[in-house]
Amino acid sequence: MNEYAVLSIHGIVIVYGLLLMTPVAPQINILKSRYPSTLTKRGQLTAGLAFVCFGGFTVSAHTLWMHNKLSEGASVCSGNSLLNCDGLIGNIAYNTDPLLGQPWGLIGMAAFTALMWLTLTIGKEPLSPQTPLFIRMGLGATIAGLPVIALLVSYEIKEGLICPFCTTAHIANIIALVGFFLLLKLQESDEWAPDIKKTSSRR
Repeated sequence: MNEYAVLSIHGIVIVYGLLLMTPVAPQINILKSRYPSTLTKRGQLTAGLAFVCFGGFTVSAHTLWMHNKLSEGASVCSGNSLLNCDGLIGNIAYNTDPLLGQPWGLIGMAAFTALMWLTLTIGKEPLSPQTPLFIRMGLGATIAGLPVIALLVSYEIKEGLICPFCTTAHIANIIALVGFFLLLKLQESDEWAPDIKKTSSRR
C-alpha cells in the first residue's frame, strides 16, 4: 500500500477526533448508541481526545517502523524534493532524542499512550478527586511537547524537507493540547457532569 494512503488512515482517525471536540459532534457521533456518555459535552471531548491520541500513537508507531526499515537500507518514503521522510527519519542525528538516545517514534508512542490513559481515566471517573490533576497532567505533557515539535521542525527547515508522518504526529499533539485545555475549562464549570449529578440526585 502506498505510504500516503496509510498516512491518510492515521489522519482520518485524528480528524474524526478533532471533529468530536467541535459543535458538529452530535451529527457525526458514531458512539452514542453504545456509549451514552458521549452525548454530553464532556463525553464528546474525551472521546475526541481518545481518537486523537490513538491516531498520534499509530502514526508514531509508523515512524518507528520507518526508522527500523531505513536502518536496514530500505527506502520507505522518498517522495519528491520537498515531501521526504527518508532524509529525516533515516538520519540518526535528527531522528534520535539527544537525551534518551531513542527514536522519536518510540518516544511519541510512549507519550500518546500516556495521554490516552489519562483521557480514558478522566472519561471513566469524571468526579474522581484525581481528575483535575490528570487533566492538568495531560495539558502539561502536551505543552512540554511543543519544544520538541519546534526542534524537529527546525531540522526540517535546515534540510529543506517536510516529513508528512512527523507533521501528522505534531498536529495530533497540538490538537490534544487544545482538547485538554477545553477539558480543564469544562471541568471548572457547572457543565462538567450534569448527567452523573442528575443520576446521583435521584438516589
